[in-house]
Amino acid sequence: MPRVITYLTRQKGKNAMYRPMRQNKPRRVIHDVAELPVLCDCAEAGLLLRRNPEVIAKMAKEGVLKGAKQGQSWFFRRDDLVEYMDKLFETGGTGT
Repeated sequence: MPRVITYLTRQKGKNAMYRPMRQNKPRRVIHDVAELPVLCDCAEAGLLLRRNPEVIAKMAKEGVLKGAKQGQSWFFRRDDLVEYMDKLFETGGTGT
């Protein structure tokens, strides 16, 4: 049985309650690249690269990831994400 961590809410007084804390795990995990759509948004790219979607958007803005911005959203081709991962392992983890 998993260990449940509880914490006290910031409410003061006798109405303060204990709630279980959600473990820091993604709600969905990508096991195979084929599970991704051909065109991915930041959340889907983040599932593959195991990064927060905000970090993925920052990487795209800085030019680390190839992506296209449509309005306020970034989109990535699945092949470009796979190419980035291959490049990451070729360079020994530096990503540049």
